[in-house]
Amino acid sequence: MLEVEAGINMDRIGDMPDAARVLVVDNHAVTHLGLRLLFAADLRYQVIGCLQRGMLVGAFLASEAVDLIILDLQLPDTRGVNVVAELIGAHDMTVVILTGAASFAEVDYAMRLGVRAVVSKADATREILAACDAALSGDTYISSAMKTSLSGFSPPAITLSARQMAILHFLAEGASNKEISGRLAIAAPTVSFHLSELMRRLEVRSDSAIIPRAREWNLL
Repeated sequence: MLEVEAGINMDRIGDMPDAARVLVVDNHAVTHLGLRLLFAADLRYQVIGCLQRGMLVGAFLASEAVDLIILDLQLPDTRGVNVVAELIGAHDMTVVILTGAASFAEVDYAMRLGVRAVVSKADATREILAACDAALSGDTYISSAMKTSLSGFSPPAITLSARQMAILHFLAEGASNKEISGRLAIAAPTVSFHLSELMRRLEVRSDSAIIPRAREWNLL
């Protein structure tokens, strides 16, 4: 469970024009409260919303400017990695994973999709702040506890762009080119272009060979 250190001044919660705008996506109200308390003590951050369902994130982003999303991969309505693929592939969003019970395989995969930082809910709150600082600076951050847990996973044979990884992800989920176009808010010809690029990068000659090769090369 996320625990916040004492000494937080609730009066500091409010509109802070220069603060990074944070959206929390987590199924637990106690996590929402804990993060609000944590960021209330740091004027560099402002929590502007807390959601319990991943399918609500797109509508929120359509109405609010967000700089950073803190996401739990364990969501009640969809796989957390689906949300990650859409956030990064469509919105180029900076995402920090803060998770408790998610499988480490999902966490490792989320990193391949472009997540900037990964922290456990069991980590000290200073690790959460360090992860957010690193992510907004364009750096990668893995807490010491998560680093140990993820050390057994092998890196993929090649590195793809975040957009290519998102397309690959939804292709593996069985989505059509039209559905991928809608999920990532890109034109159908753009999807076709990226599929051609995936074929080239993966050294295959047909769309149907993309997913088997991606699994063989440890991308999925």
